[in-house]
Amino acid sequence: MRRTATLILSFVLITALGVGLVGCDESPTSVNDFDVQPSLSSPNSLSLVLTEGSADLSLSYQGLDGHPTVETTGSLQAESAEQSGSPQNGDQRWSLTYDGEVEGSVTEQAIVQGSAQGRTIADTVDVTVSPFLIQSEFSPTFASVADFEERTLTTSNGATAELDSSVVSENSAGVASLRIESPASGTATIERTTSVPNANRFSFLIRPDQSNEFTLTFSFTEETDGGTVTHDLDVSVPSGTEWSKYVIALDQISPDFNPVASRAGGNGALQSISMTSDSDVTYYVDEVGFANDSQMLAEVHDFDATTFEYSFGGVALDSSSDVPEGSDGATSRAVDGGGGGFGYNYNLLFADASPGDVLSFWVKSESEQTGYVFVETTDGNAGGYSFDNGRDITFPGGNEWTKIEIPVETLGDDPSALLDTGIQNVGFENESSLLIDQIRFEPGN
Repeated sequence: MRRTATLILSFVLITALGVGLVGCDESPTSVNDFDVQPSLSSPNSLSLVLTEGSADLSLSYQGLDGHPTVETTGSLQAESAEQSGSPQNGDQRWSLTYDGEVEGSVTEQAIVQGSAQGRTIADTVDVTVSPFLIQSEFSPTFASVADFEERTLTTSNGATAELDSSVVSENSAGVASLRIESPASGTATIERTTSVPNANRFSFLIRPDQSNEFTLTFSFTEETDGGTVTHDLDVSVPSGTEWSKYVIALDQISPDFNPVASRAGGNGALQSISMTSDSDVTYYVDEVGFANDSQMLAEVHDFDATTFEYSFGGVALDSSSDVPEGSDGATSRAVDGGGGGFGYNYNLLFADASPGDVLSFWVKSESEQTGYVFVETTDGNAGGYSFDNGRDITFPGGNEWTKIEIPVETLGDDPSALLDTGIQNVGFENESSLLIDQIRFEPGN
């Protein structure tokens, strides 16, 4: 059973919040009859991402002689932002910033100190400073069922790359990753036309080389008014065996990086992403894509594919270059004929969905029609996700692209099954011909 790891901030150096009875009263009648024991609580670690500017350090305390202070090491700086209550029962928030440059990541310390009853209470918070957001806790809140885009994977300078289902993050959306074995200067390239008009971040999952730290250079090639241009970005990767998610602001790649197709108001879509290592390493990547502050918007490659795209009842499937204005690619699926249906089998697809999250897709139909949409999970349609629990959906007419969003809780009984047991089929029935694009599970608005 797959479980999504939950970030838990552990608190350290917490003195028991006991109370001691003062005097000989057998029946205390006021708070003054108690002696509040000193205590101080703070997170044991924080991350400070340079592009986000600052990180908050929040403290709670009681029984102190005065409000606590914070000292920092290296180029880490702390400024008090908020203070409430009293030293006897108070809270304080500090804003941490970093006055320096970081190529990979560094760990500095914020040392919290307070005095109480003639002794010093101290706590140390480790602060990891990075140009990028590096997450060890993440989950597949976005899962692409089908986007109908062609992807080409090539290698050069001695590198090899192959899909691998044996080394996959337990918190990814699929069952395969890309294993890259590379000498120094070896390169793996993903070619995939990608337009992301609302993105401001690039992200990917990586499992490093077990023994060697290395620099991974990403090269982003995009169309421009005058042809193409390539932007390079170096990412320092430590050695290890754990998966991490890297999130990088697009303006860190280049202030001019704008992977948006002309139909969506840009000057050209992304054409390819190359990855080049500076030493002999073997590493794995997954879920390479673009996002905004709240969710993934387009996957350049997730190294998963449907095990079977099917149709029945006389329905035929073809490709079309007619796509929504905001589509992340250049191809949709033409569904010709009606009275039958089509769908996508997986083994398996995972979505960390909660009530309010949606199965979404874009559809275009000449005339209004009623479609039927269903999701099937494993283990005897776990969570109530079965063909019989699908929904009738109105596909608007008018030959205009319309985005349909179906709350996941209306297609089954328990959305947690989409993560715990996985999705094996997403299916549609249609009355007449239509176009469909960008079928995905994603957070609701």
